[in-house]
Amino acid sequence: MHYLSRSALCAGIAGIFILAGTSPAFAAETAASEIVIIPEGDTVTEDLYAVGSRVLVEGTIEGDLIAFAAEEVIISGRVMGNVQAVAPTVTIDGEVSGSVRFTANRLTISGSIGGDLVGASVRAELSPESTIDGDVVVWAFRLVAAGTIETDLEGTQRTLELAGSVGGDVDVSVNQLTVTGPLEVAGDLGYRSPSEAEGIDQARVEGVVAHKTPLPPNIRVRALGWLARFLVVLGLTCAALLVAWGWPGRTESAGERARRNPWRALGRGALVILSPFIVAGIAALIAGLVPASASLPLLAVFVPLILALAGLVLVLSLVAGVPAILALGRALPGERGLYGSVVAGSIVVGILWMIPYVGWLVPLLVLPIGMGSWMLSFQGREDTADDPSNSLTTGPPSGSGTTVKDPAT
Repeated sequence: MHYLSRSALCAGIAGIFILAGTSPAFAAETAASEIVIIPEGDTVTEDLYAVGSRVLVEGTIEGDLIAFAAEEVIISGRVMGNVQAVAPTVTIDGEVSGSVRFTANRLTISGSIGGDLVGASVRAELSPESTIDGDVVVWAFRLVAAGTIETDLEGTQRTLELAGSVGGDVDVSVNQLTVTGPLEVAGDLGYRSPSEAEGIDQARVEGVVAHKTPLPPNIRVRALGWLARFLVVLGLTCAALLVAWGWPGRTESAGERARRNPWRALGRGALVILSPFIVAGIAALIAGLVPASASLPLLAVFVPLILALAGLVLVLSLVAGVPAILALGRALPGERGLYGSVVAGSIVVGILWMIPYVGWLVPLLVLPIGMGSWMLSFQGREDTADDPSNSLTTGPPSGSGTTVKDPAT
């Protein structure tokens, strides 16, 4: 079971932006540069919208802070309103009177927050000096909560290291909960996990300690999953039959390539399917080598290219597997034509896709082999030199000097 699902992480991020969009903005100041800094002793008397490589708040902001940074957002001064921050690193060493909404790779808090803390990150750390007067709702791969939480602690984490004090209830879903030091919980300590919490004897809980096992998949959810897969197989089979009907010669050629050169087709098809990830890796490498000020223009170039490649691969994937299922259908016992082989191959692939722990291999093989077979079919050469089945010689070669006499003569 996945305890930090992509849907949960995306829901948290989407919620942050929805909350950001509903914040009132009667008067605001905008700052955009490589480094946006509010020096110590300076005061911004209204809301501040800050965009840059780094956003540093050392002074005072009497309104809200909405910050987007390519590197980090650091608050060592005071924000009297709410904070909404999106950056790889968000650090709060100072004081925030309102709530904090964040999306970050790493969150570090050693200051105080007067409202709620809500957000998503890979790693979040609430140091022993931190104080949050409201709720803490965090989606994270790893959360270290060692400070003071005045109300409830909720969310989903793969690993939770807990200490300090919680003034309300703890209600989390985790893979592993570890109490790393003295812990006081004024309410209930509830956690949903496949394993028992470690160090729970260090916790003093006023309510009850409830270890809940992970929920099994609902039978209706599983039935809907099976129905969805069946409909996908049915739709792809219809698409395959349509391609075979409209392009029979090319489909036959691609299916033959899939039968004779499956590994060669697999390699070429994998390059096409992985092309968005390859380009994304190149973009990340270049962005890491160039200065931070040049990374945003590079992203403006690479992001549309990556999205276009991903969309193209997605569209091609609808018919990419046709040669592979045709070759599989031809390999089955019995005689059948083009359409019968496509249907038979689709049935076999669909059954294999339904098998637990094996079905994930089906698209990893069918799609790249099919994609590569289409590519090989456009090369214009049949590669028949090594195929003995293509030899049409039925008698002795000409010029061999062999004479065949008719017995009647």
